[in-house]
Amino acid sequence: MTGTLRTAVPLAALTVLLWWLVLPADWSVVPTADPQTHASPVTVGHWTAAATGLAALAAAGGWARGPGAALLGVALPAVALWCYRSATAEVIGANLWPVGALFLAPVVAAGVAAVAALGRTLRRRRERV
Repeated sequence: MTGTLRTAVPLAALTVLLWWLVLPADWSVVPTADPQTHASPVTVGHWTAAATGLAALAAAGGWARGPGAALLGVALPAVALWCYRSATAEVIGANLWPVGALFLAPVVAAGVAAVAALGRTLRRRRERV
């Protein structure tokens, strides 16, 4: 197994663990006090915790091996898990998770790559000192 995969596999496991710990298992809409209004069970706090954890994992992957490992171990599982949860959620109207995935995937990939590159840069600077 190459060095990138040796780093990406544990990162993927940690990404799944983070996802399981931070985000709710069911993303189906829930009724509110108003019978005409439904809400998402995933709150801003959930997304903030998930984004913070993914950024930390991406930085660690960049530090250890570079952006490639972070993309394979963090971005790919995160987008796949988002697709799975979104596809299985019960919603009012059409479930347009593929459209959301088209917008989400480039943003997640770019964010993970940028944070991983920062982690790699910090490691190189530390090695020079």
